[in-house]
Amino acid sequence: MEWLLSQQHADGGWGDPVKPMYRDVPSMSAILALRRFPQHPRTREACEAGVRFLRAQAPHWASLHLEELPVAAEILVPALLEQLGVDEARLPRAPYAQLMALGERKRKIIAKLPVTPGVPWLHVWETWGQEPTANLMDGAGSVGHSPSATAAWVKAASSRPELAPFVERGREYLRESALSTGSSTPGLVPVGGPHNYFEQSFVLYALLMGGVLLEPRLAPYVNSVLGDLTRALGPNGIGMSDYFLQDGDDTSAVVAVMHAMGLPVDPALLYRFQRDDHFIAYPGEMHSSPTLTARCLHALMLLGKDSEELAPFQRYLLERQEPSGRWSFDKWSRSWLYTTFHSVVGLVGSPHMDAVRRALESVLSAQQPDGGWSSEGRSNMTETSYAVLMLGFLEQHGMLHPGISPALDRASRWMLQNYTPGAPAEGKVKCWISKELYRMERIDTAFELCALLMMQRRQYQYS
Repeated sequence: MEWLLSQQHADGGWGDPVKPMYRDVPSMSAILALRRFPQHPRTREACEAGVRFLRAQAPHWASLHLEELPVAAEILVPALLEQLGVDEARLPRAPYAQLMALGERKRKIIAKLPVTPGVPWLHVWETWGQEPTANLMDGAGSVGHSPSATAAWVKAASSRPELAPFVERGREYLRESALSTGSSTPGLVPVGGPHNYFEQSFVLYALLMGGVLLEPRLAPYVNSVLGDLTRALGPNGIGMSDYFLQDGDDTSAVVAVMHAMGLPVDPALLYRFQRDDHFIAYPGEMHSSPTLTARCLHALMLLGKDSEELAPFQRYLLERQEPSGRWSFDKWSRSWLYTTFHSVVGLVGSPHMDAVRRALESVLSAQQPDGGWSSEGRSNMTETSYAVLMLGFLEQHGMLHPGISPALDRASRWMLQNYTPGAPAEGKVKCWISKELYRMERIDTAFELCALLMMQRRQYQYS
């Protein structure tokens, strides 16, 4: 509880202030948790400040665009509002009307989907689940790879003697989740997990985009990780772990890497995730992801699919490019640099290089005076690595522009001056979107190291 109180910001809310839309879920959750301890001298004041924050936040939901919808917010926010008591908290109802309607629509979608261990709609079981049955628990001991959903299930099942072994497995999962944070504060858990294949597939894909996948010094490690992924890859693709539903994101990364490593791979694995002009991670999604579609598009281009076959997916990306040249919205990342980088990778080699050039100009113009990049505030290592990898990818694929080389030189100096191996993850930029903004430390560090290694090789090449 003390830790939770320490995370409240001066404006009364919780969560990373960089993006207001992603703060309601952690703020509502914190208020509900603190309400359970009215005897504590600070909880009443903290809850009152939190509710004032939510009132100030409410107008954001009235102008909601579907592309900006935080992951599962259409389920989470209405459920949390109900627990808070909209009238009791004196929160306005009107701004949430669109979100409530989306929530009703999503619940109807979920009702038609199978409820088996490891499906993503169990990730928010705490908001809609009622009956804690044993068949909801996956091989990791979790419900939906979610500590909060698992905790809710454990609480609901604790009075059921026949579920006692599963309750203990759930508690063990929560203990292991807490240990994974590396924190000495008991009870702190990550937003989700396990996600070992998510980490492994995205790290290798980062190496591929940086042009360093075949770096001889990395070969033993790359081959070891690739062995894990190819063993886990099945006819339906690969998921974030052995116990979670296969998804288009991890599958497309593995397909691209396998092809680059000279391994046979069937493009049909990717088409399983096609929905009209784009690709999905999971069934039942309410909005699509440009980065996922771009990664599938990149993999299919590597596999030799022609432009005519890929044209619908290219149009999907082109329709979402903004006049500035950027792609700003993605359901999995709040960084426009990440989304623009992946969209460019998906379009290089297509008939639409004019869109790539506009994106290039946008990224070059966004470089900060110190040589780094950031979508919000001061330069940071992670988003600088996105920009660097995009510029390097374009240079490796023959893009000629007088601004690329000096931009990379400036970025190299900034990254070398600011890279601090082993620095604690707390305080680093959070770009990934789930129930709140979070950081994938291994993946983000891999992007940073790939950018540094790519620039080191580039320096040797041109020296």
